Order: sequence, then C-alpha cells, then structure tokens
Amino acid sequence: MERIFYVNGEFVPADQAVVSAEDRGFNFGDGVYEVVHWYNYRPFLLEEHVERLIHSAQVIRIDLPWSKEELTEIALETAKRNNLKDDYIYMQISRGRAIRQHSFPKNVQPTLVMNPQPAAKPPEEVRQKGARVISIPDIRWLHCDIKALSALANILAKQQAKDHNVDDVLYDRAGVGVVEGGSSNIFYYKDGTLYTPPLSPYIFPGITRAKVIEIAGELDIPLGEKVFSLKEVLEADEVMLVSTGYEVLSVTEVNGLKIGNGVPGEIAKKLQDRYTEHVRKACYV
Repeated sequence: MERIFYVNGEFVPADQAVVSAEDRGFNFGDGVYEVVHWYNYRPFLLEEHVERLIHSAQVIRIDLPWSKEELTEIALETAKRNNLKDDYIYMQISRGRAIRQHSFPKNVQPTLVMNPQPAAKPPEEVRQKGARVISIPDIRWLHCDIKALSALANILAKQQAKDHNVDDVLYDRAGVGVVEGGSSNIFYYKDGTLYTPPLSPYIFPGITRAKVIEIAGELDIPLGEKVFSLKEVLEADEVMLVSTGYEVLSVTEVNGLKIGNGVPGEIAKKLQDRYTEHVRKACYV
C-alpha cells in the first residue's frame, strides 16, 4: 500500500509529498515535530503529543493557524488513509516558505506535513539482551527541550553509535552530567530508587518519560529527579532508555562496561510490563 502524506491541506502519495526549496524547514531546520505511535489502529497519547507540538511552535514563535482539535483530526485522518496498525505518524511544522533570510519573514503560512512511517522498534535481540551504548560529549544547542527539526547533532551521534557497533549513545554534557540518550530519556535504578534528570533546557520533556514516572508511582517505586554523572550511571544496578520507540529499554553495557549483572533487570521489566498494560487499555479495549 502506497503511503499517503498530508502536505499543506492535501493528502498526496509519498512521491508527490514535496515542499518548496524555499521552505525554512529545508533551509534552516526552522520548525518543530512530534512522533506518535499507533497501536492496533489507535494512537497512544496523541493528545499529549499534539499539545507538546503546539507548545514547541509557540516557543520558537510560529503562529499556528490550526487548533489542537484540527491538528488532531488531520493526524487521525492521515492514519485512517494509511490504515495504520503498528506505525508512526511524524507531525512536522516549519515556519513556511519565504526568501532566504535569517530573521522571521512576515505574512508567511506555516508548512504542515503528516508523514506516516513504519514503527522503528529495537530488534528483539536488543530487547532481550539489553542495549549497548557509548557516552559522547553533548555538542547540541541549549534548547534540547524543544523538539526541533534541526537535528544534525543527533544524526551525527546516532552515526557515531553505528560506527562503534553499539545501539545508542548517552549525551554527557560538560559541567552538567549525563542528560539523555541519543533520542530518548534516561533512568537509572540504584539501591531501591529510580532516578532521572530533572526537566531543564538540557533534556527533552519526553511524553514517555512522564508516563514512566506515572507508572513508577503506580508500582510504588521511589523516584528521584537529579543530575548525575557518568560514574553514577556505571555504578547503577539498572539503566534504561525510554521513548516512543523504545518504550522502556534496558541498557546493559556502557562504554564496554557491564551495568549490574549485564542482563536486563527486574525494574525495567516491571516498568515495561505496566507500560504495555497502559497501551492495551488505551488501544486494544
């Protein structure tokens, strides 16, 4: 089945889903995006993702002509036209088409694209054995709390992981500590408490991060939000990365060193199992 995109008011086949060479998303990465997972033909946490998309657009001062309800309806219609079952929709907004200049153009219509994609899940072997990651210096900008289109630093980081034959990276920011994974939030478990960095400009306010915090409360797992070092990560009983694609993924090796006993731990399993229950209640009932 050919994928059907939504582009600026029209539903078109993938090979016709184009934007102008003058679009500021193309020229500057001047825009924001979200990715929503569809399970069993239903979206999971769509409302939260749409709200965050609108917030990100507001932060970078894009005046949206679409309401929350309109963006939601367009996403649902895109999913319907693509018969999405276990797939993603990338919702992308740029400032729009304008003559190339760095300052904001006037009277420009933002560009909206809904891009259906197969769900990119970790291989089952990684899920069963745990992910292997490396730490790298965090060279990203100081607004990692915005899901911006300009993701070149993330691309370079993901390629670095591939070059080293590992599954992902951990960003280690000078003067701060370990902040997150290549495209995910990080948690670690030590001596009965689950830890994650507090929200700040250095980390992305993940929808899955918030859901895992909620689930930890349901399971009576003590939670602490604090900045932490790579040394603390290496000394953890368990480490896990969480995201729309990963859900809850155990990390069993960092920089070639085993985490805990080198296999996925019970806390990660409990969190993943409860996360799966939330998905089932939302999308399978």
